[in-house]
This record gives sequence, structure tokens and C-alpha cells, in this order.
Amino acid sequence: MTSRYGPWLRTVLAVLGSLVILLPLLLVVLGSLKNPAEAAKLNLSLPSEWMWSNYKTVFVEGRLLNGFKNSVLVTLSTVILTIGAGSMSAYFVSRRHGRWVSFLFIFFFAGMIAPPSMIPSIKLLKSLHISGEFIGLILFLTALYLPLTIFIMSGFVRTLPRELDEAATIDGASGFYTFSRVIFPLLKPSIATVTIFVSIYAWNDFANTLYIISDSSKWTLPFSVYNFVSQYGTEWQYVFADLLSVMLPILIVYLFLQRYIIEGMTAGSVKG
Repeated sequence: MTSRYGPWLRTVLAVLGSLVILLPLLLVVLGSLKNPAEAAKLNLSLPSEWMWSNYKTVFVEGRLLNGFKNSVLVTLSTVILTIGAGSMSAYFVSRRHGRWVSFLFIFFFAGMIAPPSMIPSIKLLKSLHISGEFIGLILFLTALYLPLTIFIMSGFVRTLPRELDEAATIDGASGFYTFSRVIFPLLKPSIATVTIFVSIYAWNDFANTLYIISDSSKWTLPFSVYNFVSQYGTEWQYVFADLLSVMLPILIVYLFLQRYIIEGMTAGSVKG
């Protein structure tokens, strides 16, 4: 009996779970295109008039273009640095043996558990004269997300046969050439997984940016949302349009790369 109705039950649960996510999203989409009176009702009814001008108001009054430019710079740089440093570190700890290598991996793993300490970090950035600069924020976020990146990628590297390394060595390839030309192209699923996670975290980062960046001209999109909502908090059509404009780019990235998440996260769960 259970096996007979199992597929139907899983389908119903999947549909209900999808509605939990899709209905609030639909509320935001429809609310962003309504007039003030209709948006204040917070329901799923269609707008009587499609107010596309709400988005123009949001981009002009909320200074979204400047925040978008800053967020793209910070997020893209953080993703590139994290993947570059994380993939090389993962390759090293996965292909080397020894007590100190094991200690190094545990040290990296501890970074996923221990919370970042802001006061020493800010003092370090100030001593390097990069506090308040994009490079300081990018390096801080890279260090913050590097342990998770190494953990994911090292599991994937372990599934790749060592014969690939040995064949490259026999052909006279150096260690870096073997990594960059043989191993790195095979890491696409784990790279996509890391890209999604790091992009979401960096794009939505608020607290760390608040501590490190003080110049309002360098604020990222979460600050634009915060300031805009503080000013237009009772005008829901603008709030919804602002939220949707901010979440749309990262949602597109997720939709393009989400098929790699399961493969990248489960790599290394079985012996390759």
C-alpha cells in the first residue's frame, strides 16, 4: 500500500513545498506592479493597471544602479578569488598525504565552524590600508567563504582518478600545469556549486559590508534596499519592486547553475 501511493505522496509534498516558495514570490511580483491602494492589500489579485513606472521610481530614487555596480564588482571578484584559491588548495590537500596535510585540512574545516572576529579583521585591514576599500571587503569575504569552497572541491577532486596526474607527470607536465590543464576543467560541477553559494552570500552580505565599508558611494545593493525601505516602508509597491530588482540577478544565476548543485555537493560521498 505504501509503495503504491508513495509516488503520489511525494508529488503532493513537492507541490506543497513549491507553493511555499512560489506564492510569496508571486505576491512580490504582482505587488510591484500595483498602485499604492492595491499593493497595501498584500494579496495575489492581478493589478487593475500594470504600474511599470514603479521600477523607474525605484531605480532613480533608490540609486539601484550604483548599488548594482558595486555588488557586481564585489560578488564577481569574490567568486573568482574564492574559486581560484579554493580549487588549488583543494587539489593540494586531496593529492598529498601526511600528518601536516591532514592538520591543514582540519584547519581549513575549522573555518566553517569558527565565527569571524571582526575587530582583529578590521585592525588588520587598517594596518594594510585597505579598510573602507573594495579590495578589503573582497579579501575578507574570500577568506570567509574559502573553507566551504575547499570542503566542497576537495570531495570532488578525490573522485578524480590519480592516473590523470600520473599520466601528465610522465608527459613531463609540472604540478601547476597538471592542475590548470587537466584537473581544473573537470571541476565544473563543484565550481558551479561554489559559484552559486558564494554569489548568494556575497550578493546579500550586509553585516560585514557595514563594518568594512563606510563610504555610502561604495555601498552594495543590500544597503540600497535598507535605505529605500526606510524611506518608502509604507509604500509596498515600491518595496516589492525594489526587492524584486535586487533578487532577480542572483535568481538568474541560480537557475542557470542549479542543476550542478547536487552533483557538486554529493561528490566524494562515495569512494571514486
